[in-house]
Amino acid sequence: MVFVGRDTELAALGEAYARAREGSSSTVLLGGEAGVGKTRLLAEFAAPLAGQAWLLSGDCPQVGADGLAFAPFTAMLRRLLRELGTERFLRLLPRGEPGELGRLLPLLGRPAGDGDPALTRARLFEEILTLFESLAEERPLVIVAEDVHGSDRSSRELLDFLIRNQQAAAAFLLVVTYRSDHLHRTHPLRPVLAEWDRRAWTTRMELGRLGRDEVVRQLRGLLGGEPAPEVIEDVFRRSEGNPLFVEALSDRAGAPVPASIRDLLITPLDRLPGETRRVVQAAVAGGTRVGHALLRTVTGLDDAGLTDALRPAVSANLLLIEDEVYAFRHSLIQEVLYDDVLPGERGDLHVRYAEALEASPELAPLGRAAYESALHWHAAGRRPAKTLAAARRAAAEAAASLAYAEQLHMLLRVLELWDQVPDPAVSKADVLDEAVRAAIAAGENATAVRLVDTALAAEADPARAGWLLAHRGELRHLLGVPGDLDDLREAARLTPAGHPVRATVLNLLANRLLTVPLEEEGRVAAREALEAARAAGDAKAEVIATVNLTYARARAGDLDAQLPHLKDAQATARRIGDQGALLHACRCEADVLQGTGRYAEAAEAARQGLAAATRSGLARTAGPIHAGNLAEALIALGRWDEAAEIVEHALRVTPTPSLRAYLMVLAGTIALAGGDFAAAENVVTHAREVFTRGTSYAQDHLLLVRLEVDLRKAQGRGADAARLVEEALGGAGTSPRYLWPVLEAGASLPVARLPEMAATLPVIGPVQEAHRLACTAETGRPDLWPCVAAAWGELRQPYPRALALLRAAEHAAGTGDRSAASSHLTSASREAGRLRAEPLSARIERLARLARIPLAAQDESGPAEGREFGLTPRERDVLRLLADGRTNRQIAEELFISVKTAGAHVSNILAKLGVRSRVQAATAAHRHELI
Repeated sequence: MVFVGRDTELAALGEAYARAREGSSSTVLLGGEAGVGKTRLLAEFAAPLAGQAWLLSGDCPQVGADGLAFAPFTAMLRRLLRELGTERFLRLLPRGEPGELGRLLPLLGRPAGDGDPALTRARLFEEILTLFESLAEERPLVIVAEDVHGSDRSSRELLDFLIRNQQAAAAFLLVVTYRSDHLHRTHPLRPVLAEWDRRAWTTRMELGRLGRDEVVRQLRGLLGGEPAPEVIEDVFRRSEGNPLFVEALSDRAGAPVPASIRDLLITPLDRLPGETRRVVQAAVAGGTRVGHALLRTVTGLDDAGLTDALRPAVSANLLLIEDEVYAFRHSLIQEVLYDDVLPGERGDLHVRYAEALEASPELAPLGRAAYESALHWHAAGRRPAKTLAAARRAAAEAAASLAYAEQLHMLLRVLELWDQVPDPAVSKADVLDEAVRAAIAAGENATAVRLVDTALAAEADPARAGWLLAHRGELRHLLGVPGDLDDLREAARLTPAGHPVRATVLNLLANRLLTVPLEEEGRVAAREALEAARAAGDAKAEVIATVNLTYARARAGDLDAQLPHLKDAQATARRIGDQGALLHACRCEADVLQGTGRYAEAAEAARQGLAAATRSGLARTAGPIHAGNLAEALIALGRWDEAAEIVEHALRVTPTPSLRAYLMVLAGTIALAGGDFAAAENVVTHAREVFTRGTSYAQDHLLLVRLEVDLRKAQGRGADAARLVEEALGGAGTSPRYLWPVLEAGASLPVARLPEMAATLPVIGPVQEAHRLACTAETGRPDLWPCVAAAWGELRQPYPRALALLRAAEHAAGTGDRSAASSHLTSASREAGRLRAEPLSARIERLARLARIPLAAQDESGPAEGREFGLTPRERDVLRLLADGRTNRQIAEELFISVKTAGAHVSNILAKLGVRSRVQAATAAHRHELI
């Protein structure tokens, strides 16, 4: 096809590529109707980049109405593997191992076990992104996914993962093309495109038709000369500026024009020899792409015969040859030709494809023989028993490839066919159970609930009913629907003692109870889970139960005795290879250390969790949970800049809604203390909407309440703040850890029930004691403010210490003790200045003016280490890793920040040290003993 016009679109693609080269990832969503020239535009864009950039592309072929799981990425990875060879390909992967990629590339070897579906799939996605990052570090990377309107859900989810994580990864350009004329109102791509389009780094372009002048230029190129005026008018009128139709019409100069575009696209086939027409009609039933060997089997021709038959179709530009695959030049041509095949012939062809793939699975070009065979049996519309059996095999194949949405699709097809097949080889209950698991793994939670309800209606076995109820309890929690705890309690009641799943059901219940928290009931469930796991010899369930019980006991105040048990559980989880249990144990350790005020240890435990997530290939999936623990500890320690970087990076990888809201509350806490009331207000609005769905959890809800109360007080809206505290006290239950901060925030407000609650609420550990002291000081004992400041000082919490010092200064000034007031104010001013807590600094300065107390000059240069070069604590962390030979990406992974942020820190360090290279920086760091 002659290429004309498109200067604006080419320029936009060039700008996106330039941004990626400069370190800013971007995505281009390129839409347009069939034949408008999307593929040709990309070919023109990519041509100058050959040799200077990685160019990876894959399309989304369909068989009938269905796409193939991970098809565009499987095609990209296979071509890359052939180009690089196995050894170099593996060097680009984490730890140089194939990991889960073996599921898409069997040549690398399949993983030994499946493990937890969610973690395994997440690991696959992260490995693919890591591979792309490694390529992007060598040279610019452009990834093209074409015809995504025909994609399977798994491919869309992987694309979504890549787009969501682009800003937290090494820079690359991603281009996604789709046919806008295919996007009917209920098309599954429509909401996904809308979500992608909302990303700041995404550009959406709609490729329009050509104008009259551009059609004339295209005709000149096609005809090799000036077209006649009547040809121009006729072609422009009938093509309406669609380049594919212009080309098809130009080929018929002087001949009668077909009555419709459909006839126009079929006409080239009519001019081909009879045997060629027969083979092309056989090819269209195979989809937009069909392998040579598969087509040979379906047609019954030998290699020479097939080649001879197809040569005219290739010469007529109807088919293209790509490796050992025949591809229709345009998917629209394949669609039109497919519709022209008579239904009976079409059914026969699909049966031949299905039988060929079942007999010789190696004929499937993308290695999805069972899935393709099932699609062909379904498209044939015959032999329900064959179709059901094929769908079962396809579901197993999809599960092995972690394509859980496609597995669910096939299992639902099995259930649809159930009544048409006498005596299926498997029970319907087993299929329903498998479908429930697939729906959960695919994130189809509403569908999973419906399947559970269907299964429960016919389930007489208490153990199986208990297992189904446990699933529904988890699903209701994820959907934010009430009743999750009721389901889990009933599941535990129904599952009989000695049953293999009882320990797992009790672990789920214990987790949920301890999250609410309902401490005593949670401890009981955790003890029972541990006993059940040991009785069943279930090592994985025993680790989880041990962690839950240890966690509950530590929260009750027995931390030092329980920490060794948490460490033992982590060691056991590593030994048995249970990454989920290991990450759970690390999270619990960081959480209990945080709750007792051992913030430096909590930060280290959270870093260990991040390291474990990275080693497991789950840095972007599980990482945000541990990043939240780390950020919370750093906020307490007054290391707000580091915490803000970590939270920003965690938010960029788009965690689950509840985790995102929790991270935003942490960011809002820093913003409010720094004086950014608008940012804090936005956080409160978003988090309140998330945390009010379904069961209310104290660690989320009360953390938000504390932030909102502080915000309303800062805004002078005391009545609103008091109402929030009243509501929290009315529905909080007994969660001293999260309720004491709310009590402290509300102590200066007229809240009727607060004194009674403060007098009866348990105090566990030094953090809660510091909050209790602050409440007491606020409600009538202002002489205790120096004790409050000392308590926070012992806990190394500078911000609440500075607040307490300010209140101590106010009391001292009021009693005429100017010396004490000056001392307290000076210390408070130093802390507030170092933290850049502007509202607090303003309050300190106002009191100093009113009391006529001069504030000593502040030394804000920070700790002595690195002071001569002006290095911040964060820059010293980066310098340590830089001196250890880490790349920017490795530094980013270690500190859980973006690659761009790591690069900015490295640049600042080089400038401050007055050196030009990383090697010189490392030398200077050692020479000046900065690390």
